[in-house]
Amino acid sequence: MYKLISIEESVATRNLELINLNTSTIDLCFDDSAVTSFKNFDFMEINEVYDCKIYLFGKLDDSGENLTYIKDVIIGSRNVSEVSNDKGDIYYIDKISTIKFPSKEKLLNYKYTRKDIIQVNDIVHPDFE
Repeated sequence: MYKLISIEESVATRNLELINLNTSTIDLCFDDSAVTSFKNFDFMEINEVYDCKIYLFGKLDDSGENLTYIKDVIIGSRNVSEVSNDKGDIYYIDKISTIKFPSKEKLLNYKYTRKDIIQVNDIVHPDFE
């Protein structure tokens, strides 16, 4: 669960600052859901708690953050892989082949440039529907 601690509005998009209530990690997430749909995340309010899924916009790269592959899941209609960092934060990335893992621990390095909010409670981002 995440608590929304701030919203930085732009013309058509916004950045949401969320704190993970389990790990205390603060994530700054890009939200462009209102650009593409009326079914969006504009309902979110500061200091409220939400069940959120965060997508890491990036690629596998040796210079990236150390993550552990957990499993493949479907969000909306899109196949993605669920991963976690050392603190236990859960994120989602483009589906990867488990054949790529040389060890049983299923460790990977992922370099991302942005964190996108892709699901809040039961509302899925339009790009994932």
